[in-house]
Amino acid sequence: MKLTRDNFQELLTPIHKKIIADEYQKVPEQFPQVFTVFDMRKKDETFPHIGAFGLWAENTEGNTINEDQISEGPTARLEARRFDKGYTVTWELTKDDLYGVLNGRGKDGSAQMLARGLRATLETEAANVINNGFTQNGYDGVTLFSSAHPLADSSDAGDNLISGELTPTNVKDGMTKMRQQVNEAGVLIQARAKQLIVGPDNEYTAYEITRSTNQAHELSNTANVIEGLKVIVLDYIDDKIWVLRDPNIENLMFGWREKPFYDSMQLPKSVDFFMFGYTRFDVGAIDWRGLVGSTGE
Repeated sequence: MKLTRDNFQELLTPIHKKIIADEYQKVPEQFPQVFTVFDMRKKDETFPHIGAFGLWAENTEGNTINEDQISEGPTARLEARRFDKGYTVTWELTKDDLYGVLNGRGKDGSAQMLARGLRATLETEAANVINNGFTQNGYDGVTLFSSAHPLADSSDAGDNLISGELTPTNVKDGMTKMRQQVNEAGVLIQARAKQLIVGPDNEYTAYEITRSTNQAHELSNTANVIEGLKVIVLDYIDDKIWVLRDPNIENLMFGWREKPFYDSMQLPKSVDFFMFGYTRFDVGAIDWRGLVGSTGE
């Protein structure tokens, strides 16, 4: 099709959408490996926590049933946030360099860069739930990784914080701490670590720990007894942070309110067009259970 002023938008818009889609799909998404992805039904999605019953109490024949009560706990919340980006494509640039523009180059950016920026935004926002989990308070008033999570029906505290770098000994300690996690009444929930989440700095250490025949980093015949851990590398995890996760517990959530879409509009009093992308989503932790984390220090 020959490029004219009349078909400028008709020709460029679908091609730019395809360029963006192709670029985005070159590398598989990382965050869905550790975040439960769902469609938000409204701007705000809430995840209320309720208390829990303790162990059953022994009783005697003919006696009334032991009665218990459940307390109301804190509420976790996701609230859709808007993200967007765009750039201008001029008529002159397109007319003089049709091949370059159709491959994504524009006045202030390109379709490829738009796709890469979206990918980096999604992965960064997801990874920051973990990165900030040691410093920013969450839904229950303490950090995501803490030894002082309040329990609605117990005077004890929940604990999913561990210290130390990524080593076989510390991973074992973290897996044990996972098994010691409790519900709101302080009763064991039988959590099991199945994922080891790390950033690039810890990638090869994680594989050495999980794949060695004998225990990694030792000159001994000690068997490697760390089993059932899948290593997941998130490129935007900071420094030496490492996290154990039980994927059977809903804790890390990614909610789409509006999935990314791309379009164009003619600029006022101009023959040029503005190409843009738009999306709304939120990401966060709705439970600390099924997670154990260390800053690596």
